[in-house]
Amino acid sequence: MTDSKKSIYQQAGEWGVPFGLYLSCAAVASIFADWFLPLQFVFLVLLLGTPLVTYYFQRRRFIQDDGFTEYAGLWMLGIMLFILGTLICSFIVFLILQYIRPTYIVDQTQAAVDFYKTLPQFKDSKMLEAVQFSIDRKILPTPIEMVTSVFWFVTFTGSLLSALTALFAQRPLPDKHRKRKQ
Repeated sequence: MTDSKKSIYQQAGEWGVPFGLYLSCAAVASIFADWFLPLQFVFLVLLLGTPLVTYYFQRRRFIQDDGFTEYAGLWMLGIMLFILGTLICSFIVFLILQYIRPTYIVDQTQAAVDFYKTLPQFKDSKMLEAVQFSIDRKILPTPIEMVTSVFWFVTFTGSLLSALTALFAQRPLPDKHRKRKQ
């Protein structure tokens, strides 16, 4: 079966795996950036590249369909890419937060509290007291709660991003890309 004969969902299913690995690389770079600072740059590049990667897959589908994929189809392709990609990424992040860096959430929250305590305007902040209380009582989100929240956030923002990139992916094809009908 050629790529242009596949449904949007089949195509997203295939492309969702490399997209999920891409998102996973960004997430892993973010999680380990406190151990190895150059990963902050890697994370930033991958984050800023996400619209380009989304556009790439949408444009690729548009070209395969000889310019006949509707906007809604390209948008749905992007939505499905983000859902499937984020599922893969969420699984990997959960494993890291649960087994490799189980204190990551507490460590990052404590680092944020310590930083804000150095700022004069936050010295007697009730917000910092509440966050410190959460740390002390061990009532911060668990890894699965954190991953679930991030899944919904990335899926929602990915849907919005896909709506925007689909507009650009749908620009007319130059003649050299049009398939010859015989």
